[in-house]
Amino acid sequence: MAFGDIFSDGTSWDEAAVLHDAELWLVRAKLAVLEQDAIEALRGTRGIALASLWPPSTVIRIVAQDGRHLGRVRREYPWALPERWIAVPLPPARPHGPYRSAEVAAHALLPASPAPSPSPSPSPEEESMP
Repeated sequence: MAFGDIFSDGTSWDEAAVLHDAELWLVRAKLAVLEQDAIEALRGTRGIALASLWPPSTVIRIVAQDGRHLGRVRREYPWALPERWIAVPLPPARPHGPYRSAEVAAHALLPASPAPSPSPSPSPEEESMP
């Protein structure tokens, strides 16, 4: 019996394509586990912290601020100089860059500071007080 003949509905499958898809699923699952491990390692950190996705490689790093996951930074063309880093925020935001270092790219992932609230205008009674 050939691989493509195992389905009772007569569907034939390309064995190489099925195996390729299965390998991609396994790689994605492994990366998801590695990312969760790195996020867990960053819990409880203070300030901006980076952890390698796949130690000892530093090409992809997970970024957290005060233990809260912000996204990733990845080195574009790791063999080339000068370094170029891309900031990859959590979805639905899109990657942006390049930046000159992983740290600068990590800072680009920080949420925008809220606009300062305007000072309340003094009441007419307060204006007349000396």
